[in-house]
Amino acid sequence: MSLDSVIFYMQSYGHWIILIVLFCGIVGIPAPEESFMFLVGVLVAKGHFEFGTSLLYAFLGTFAGMLMSYWIGRKLGLPFIERYGKYIKVTPERWSMVEGRFHRHALTTLLFGFYLPGLRQLAPYIAGISCYSFYRYVLLSFAGSALWTTTFVSIGYFFGDQIKLKYLPWIAAAALLLFLLTIFRKKFANRI
Repeated sequence: MSLDSVIFYMQSYGHWIILIVLFCGIVGIPAPEESFMFLVGVLVAKGHFEFGTSLLYAFLGTFAGMLMSYWIGRKLGLPFIERYGKYIKVTPERWSMVEGRFHRHALTTLLFGFYLPGLRQLAPYIAGISCYSFYRYVLLSFAGSALWTTTFVSIGYFFGDQIKLKYLPWIAAAALLLFLLTIFRKKFANRI
């Protein structure tokens, strides 16, 4: 899908597309959340959207995705793991280890885990399956969602008027490449 198509859909469906894309990304349906929020910020800077409303819809989509993922994990997760875990290499011992780590690091995971692709999708399910306190989860997810969405929409907004829209796909690709190189470098350094 071209950048022009994305902009067309965003202008056609308004802020709802922001909410839907971020909701889907958090629930686990593949979506480029960070680059999408950056694009939203750029479009705000170019005058296509209003900052406060765009940020609100980004937050609502993210937070709704966090709540839905927690609920799915709470209602369906443990029976699924008990029944099918062996097929995806989640043994009771591994699950116990993951659950323990999550509870020890829940504050950091729910506040800052949004910045790590994969972790932001898994953390709400793990919280739900392990019966993490719902009220604490809501508070931390609320704060983490607000922090994450504000960061990326603001970055796009502040740098958006300096960037031509045609270069955005290249910037997103460079950011992804930098992220992957960082991960591979860390894995390689751990082997030495």
